[in-house]
Amino acid sequence: MSDKYYRVSADIGGTFTDLVFYDMESGKYRSGKTLTTPKNLSDAVINGISVEIEDLSDIDFFVHGTTAGLNAFLERKGARVALVVTKGFRDIYEIARGNRPAMYDIRYRKPSPLLDPCDSYEVEERLLTNGDVYKPVNEESVAAAAAEIKKGNYTSVAVCLINAYENEAHELEVERLLHKYLPGVPVSLSHRVSHEWREYERTSSTVVNAYIAPIVQNYLEFLEQRMRAGSFTKNVHIMQSGGGVITAEMAKRTPIQTLMSGPVGSAVGLNSLSQMLDYPNLIGVDMGGTSYDVSLIVDSRPDISNEVYLEGFPILVPMVNIHTIGAGGGSIAWIEAGGLRVGPKSAGADPGPACYGQGGTNPTITDANVILGHIDLDGLLGGKMTLDLEAAKAAMMSVAEPLNMGMEELAQGICDIADAKMADAIRQLTVRKGIDPREFVLVAFGGAGPMHACSTAEELEITRVLIPEMPGTFSAWGMLQSDIRQDLSRTYQFNLSRADVGDISDKFDEMTAEAMDLLIRQDITEDQAQFVRSADIRYVGQEYTVRVNFADGKIDQQALEDTIASFHEQHNLIYGFNNPNGEVESVNLRLVGLGVLDKKDKEPSEIMSNDVPKPRKYQISIFDGKKYDTGIYQREDLLPGQILMGPAIIEELTATTVVPPYWQVSVDSYNNLMITKNGK
Repeated sequence: MSDKYYRVSADIGGTFTDLVFYDMESGKYRSGKTLTTPKNLSDAVINGISVEIEDLSDIDFFVHGTTAGLNAFLERKGARVALVVTKGFRDIYEIARGNRPAMYDIRYRKPSPLLDPCDSYEVEERLLTNGDVYKPVNEESVAAAAAEIKKGNYTSVAVCLINAYENEAHELEVERLLHKYLPGVPVSLSHRVSHEWREYERTSSTVVNAYIAPIVQNYLEFLEQRMRAGSFTKNVHIMQSGGGVITAEMAKRTPIQTLMSGPVGSAVGLNSLSQMLDYPNLIGVDMGGTSYDVSLIVDSRPDISNEVYLEGFPILVPMVNIHTIGAGGGSIAWIEAGGLRVGPKSAGADPGPACYGQGGTNPTITDANVILGHIDLDGLLGGKMTLDLEAAKAAMMSVAEPLNMGMEELAQGICDIADAKMADAIRQLTVRKGIDPREFVLVAFGGAGPMHACSTAEELEITRVLIPEMPGTFSAWGMLQSDIRQDLSRTYQFNLSRADVGDISDKFDEMTAEAMDLLIRQDITEDQAQFVRSADIRYVGQEYTVRVNFADGKIDQQALEDTIASFHEQHNLIYGFNNPNGEVESVNLRLVGLGVLDKKDKEPSEIMSNDVPKPRKYQISIFDGKKYDTGIYQREDLLPGQILMGPAIIEELTATTVVPPYWQVSVDSYNNLMITKNGK
């Protein structure tokens, strides 16, 4: 064991696994990349760490963004789930909701459920709406259900009993009995997944949790074993969908919290960037090898929802709003009905784009950029990887010839289609919600994000693009800016003008005690703990709610009135109107428990340079069909205060930034690149 200590994060992508190492002694960050290992994702994590740190006992903090649960869910490779419900409610999952999300789409089809009606089993018990016991749990009925579940070879069980959000005692009793009759089978309880009303949504969330539970639990246990084998003695932390981190032990209890574990690190990094640079409105675009993820910071706050839909299924778990499309550096160009298509199918890590020289034969977005001269053949991964130009040309011609197009013309077409798709993905989170993207700074990261940032910005008339330090591993860097986070909620439907302030205060005290207990189990002390209280509020008669924070301090009548006034203001801001004289009711009370971790803020440079940066070499690049003699710069050579004009290519270990003609690059005091159209 050395005298050095590190904070380490790992983010698994479709092509590369990204790592960030923070040396606690020197205060320096450094990044690493290794090819993702699809057959065993933990191999890439362990291999990538071992390159930099021989003795894992030198790691003081480790956080990981995993896609194990999301992949199992999207690919329908999860567990065989049995659903246990209150007698008389067997069809609750099958009936779902009667609304039609796409009312005028004649091709709309409901998503195939994760389990069939025959997979639901009833047990005798009943709670009233206030949580009082009407009929206790009947052990014989649970034993009978367990016998059928065992006979059906189910590998996971979801339990969702009526009104369990008001009283969890019956679910806990059913869990005890299921462990007795079905030892070793994972059991998911609805009140642990979501402590809120709306039976179908709570059932759907619990089923998703049970569906991915064995996969996530096995993966995390195996990763923990491998880390311990390398002498790592601390907790393995996992990024969760709502923006904070939890220990692997907590993640195994509610795996649904990890569904967006991978991409959400970038949203946390965006939030840190917003605070550090005092930019309140940011659009974050993360382009890797397989996908393109979009997230927002609006008025200095991440865009988080308490209910989301994934593949058509409602999930009552806090998640950062991230819109994802299949457009990454490895996205394949192909022909359909005589026209050019790009994505969503990807070359992935194996074999990867043709230019990687690993046997790929299909043209990809990366190959198109090689043909256009937007990538230095000898500059990838800091010069560790040489690209195969001839393989890229051969792949491109396999599609160009049938379309009767030139190779460079096809390459430009592939990039144009990709840029249009990426711009439309941004519109989904901005224009579609009444937000003007031109008022935002576009922050581009991921291995391929900076390559297409300016061209995508032009599609949206955005004039400012920011490329953060270490953009290729930005999501992993964001994970190191996180705190331990526990989200709790209680359904509390009450007209706030007649609410019992003492009752509200008691419920928050109850949640605070529960959150503190969960934080203590993750080695958080009371001095590190912070709590944020809020409520989902609406006008009486409305369906949708607005989340409003309570001010810190005692909850009394004045605090309640201030919260109601804040609701009116926010409703007007969001919807363009309010009704200050209208009756207002709460639906859910929420509490976020934060365990503040020891993080080090980036220090700005005190020295600014006026020198004109010099390119290391030049190469011919094509922009809008015209050829330019383009300077290739090394980012490590660029100093705070320096300015350069496009066209330019800026290389670094984790990414390549492409600056088109008429765009200007300036380096800020934090070593970020601010790229502006015409220098404005």
